[in-house]
Amino acid sequence: MKTLWTLAVVLVLMSCSGGRMDVAGRYTSQSQNSGEPVQIVMTLAPDGTGKWQVGTEESVFSWSVDGERLRLYTRRGGVLEGRVIAPDFLRVDVPGWGMVEFRR
Repeated sequence: MKTLWTLAVVLVLMSCSGGRMDVAGRYTSQSQNSGEPVQIVMTLAPDGTGKWQVGTEESVFSWSVDGERLRLYTRRGGVLEGRVIAPDFLRVDVPGWGMVEFRR
């Protein structure tokens, strides 16, 4: 019974980290802000940390993925919701910008 329990825990941990590994990477988006084209670079590290760059401004966050559901946790306590559309395609709902599409 103990071996079965250990195997179940290992499988759960592998499935959680596997989802994160599949999504980890560098993504870019060409978005519009007040009519001006803006490039956004989002980096999702395998350890759950992330970085968002718009021009010379940079913000750090943590992130998680559960199936298709992507969440970005800001340092101020906010949560941005997103979706994994395909392995190389993400959508994130950004307040004031709307849905922003990222490609790896």
